[in-house]
Amino acid sequence: MDNANQNIAGIAQETVMPLVVPPDDSSRKEIRQKTGQFFSDRKILPPVSYSQLEVYADILISENHWDRDYKAFVMVCGGNAAWKPVVGSVPFHRRMLLLPMCLRNSKLCTGVEDELGLLCSECGNCNICCFLREAEDLGYITMVAEGTTIATRLVESGKVDAVVGVGCMDVLRKMFNSVTKYSIPSTGIPLLTCGCKDTTADAEWVSEEINYIDRDSTFSLLNINILKEKTSALFNEARIDAILGTSDSATGRMVKEMLMAGGKRIRPLFTVLACETFDNDPDQDIMAHLAMSVECFHKASLIHDDIEDNDSFRYGKETIHTRYGIPVAINLGDLLIGEGYRLLAESGLPPDRVALCLKAVSKGHRAMSLGQGEELMARREERILSVEEIIEVFRNKTSAAFKVSLQVGAFASGADNETLKLLELFSDLIGIAYQMKDDLEDFKDENASSSFDDQSILVSMLAAQAGADDLSTISEALKNKVMKDLQILAEKYRIREQLNAMLAGYLESTYRCLEDISDLRLKVALHEIVGKTFADYV
Repeated sequence: MDNANQNIAGIAQETVMPLVVPPDDSSRKEIRQKTGQFFSDRKILPPVSYSQLEVYADILISENHWDRDYKAFVMVCGGNAAWKPVVGSVPFHRRMLLLPMCLRNSKLCTGVEDELGLLCSECGNCNICCFLREAEDLGYITMVAEGTTIATRLVESGKVDAVVGVGCMDVLRKMFNSVTKYSIPSTGIPLLTCGCKDTTADAEWVSEEINYIDRDSTFSLLNINILKEKTSALFNEARIDAILGTSDSATGRMVKEMLMAGGKRIRPLFTVLACETFDNDPDQDIMAHLAMSVECFHKASLIHDDIEDNDSFRYGKETIHTRYGIPVAINLGDLLIGEGYRLLAESGLPPDRVALCLKAVSKGHRAMSLGQGEELMARREERILSVEEIIEVFRNKTSAAFKVSLQVGAFASGADNETLKLLELFSDLIGIAYQMKDDLEDFKDENASSSFDDQSILVSMLAAQAGADDLSTISEALKNKVMKDLQILAEKYRIREQLNAMLAGYLESTYRCLEDISDLRLKVALHEIVGKTFADYV
């Protein structure tokens, strides 16, 4: 799949495209100016896909009669133009300046290299010290290094909200592959000369980008790391007691135990994200009730699923029914469902919005039960679901849960109908992709000795392609939980490769869906979540 979330690093990947920077200052300025105007006039919002950047570059080159060898450079300028209003809104102290070590004077440099990169001694024998001083005086985090590993870690940690990077075209591509995966606002400045030694940069351009700020900008992005922290902070004992009012009975203690148990908290995060997107100043108590409600529904479904699937462990601990018996587990799941509905009803939302949330949850509850029912009946009949059937199960279970999580926050905060439709499509696509990813990871060689869910899309794909003898082997392997036999057959029919391709298709459709979202904060935040969730697949 082509990386649909490529933006400022729009440099050719796996295609033959000259990586040429115009040698004269006037040509560079003309391309930057006209590209910026093109993006501004059309109100093009980031992230812009790699393929779309190519389209824009072709239009600009044709209209302005530029040398086609400059296409990659035009794409970089296009990505910069798309992100410029956002980068301009980021405070200097939340930005990072990345410079390549090859900018130094190899003969006269007195700087010292360590494991992080070059420690500039400000000897004045190259422009590095000038760029660093200018950026650091403004509050930037700065780094002079070859490669992108450390810089990528800083970006992923959430310590910076925007990146200004200088490098050769090829290094910019590699650097921003990671940066753009997580939708970090970025500006790329290509070196004027390459060769990995004694290179030069357009000092005026670098200085301009370092100092650029738009204090009147209306762009303001959501920090996913902060939202994750806010979401996680809800699930400690004190907050659960305050929101739920749990009793100190044995059952009340189990409620708290389940809500505090591990997990990625992606469902309540979606709810918090939607609340913060559509309401600039959401009521924190209402938002907490909604997020807790969504988690109650999720944990209830896990308890009931563990019973129905006869799973003995979850989050590294024995499941509730294994420890306390099935009757206790069923009751605890039912209680959590009741708590979820109660939290919605008592959230403090206006009645019309409560009604919308309740409708979304009840429809989601129904869909999840239908999906689980399909799995259970297939297992009872010792039947392998078809690929189409299991994708429908994914849609009814995982997609429905994501949809409810986003809809609750969106309904509560007054989202518009067009965005609600796109969130529904996004949930559908991302839920199916998420389950495909899980099945791929469960099917890895190192998991051969673990219990494997017979209702896996890999098994469905394998059964659809296997001959009579292999179907018999599949049936015996599932009956006796012999994962290795399934893996051998999966290798024979190249099932992993096929599922990877199918997953790539769903992710590509997900990114296309996000392109239609007009709310920049929501668009970029969901891009970042997809990038982090599917980091090994995009």
